[in-house]
Amino acid sequence: MEIRQGRTEYVDDPVTDDVVSRSDHPMVDAFAELWRAKCGGAGAPDRADFALEELAPWFGHVIIMDMLEGGADFRYRLVGTAVTQFLDRDYTGRTVLGSNYSGAREQVLDTFRRPVLEGRPVFRSGHVIWARDRSWRRYQSVHCPITAGGTDVAMTIGVLYFGRDPVPDPRASGRPPRG
Repeated sequence: MEIRQGRTEYVDDPVTDDVVSRSDHPMVDAFAELWRAKCGGAGAPDRADFALEELAPWFGHVIIMDMLEGGADFRYRLVGTAVTQFLDRDYTGRTVLGSNYSGAREQVLDTFRRPVLEGRPVFRSGHVIWARDRSWRRYQSVHCPITAGGTDVAMTIGVLYFGRDPVPDPRASGRPPRG
């Protein structure tokens, strides 16, 4: 993402942009389909439309974010246990701006901001270092806009899955491979 003359432009750059048009992970795709079914012709479903029982297949992988200050920041409302175990930390209750992401803060903000701006699910696929053994793993996710008792988007809901097996360091080729 680049900001030029007061407006945000999305640049298809595989080095910095992990947005993809679809996912080949069946649970990520299934979650996006659940979100679409909840829309029922509306712009975005409401948080209350997602019953706890319906989310059971994705337990451990769900991430719910509160939008703050019109999308200037986001707070982690819920981070699934599979995600916290992989990252070896729990971001629940923290904001993106208040968390340490080194040079990736803008990309993390974009992860949650883009679904709000585009009003649709946004798929992501890329590589991340596993906290426990420092090996590279593939990840896939989808993040979807939702309302919170009103008509305006106020949150995002999505799922994040990490690969079980290590992959070669994507930087070795000079450009990280997408997905």
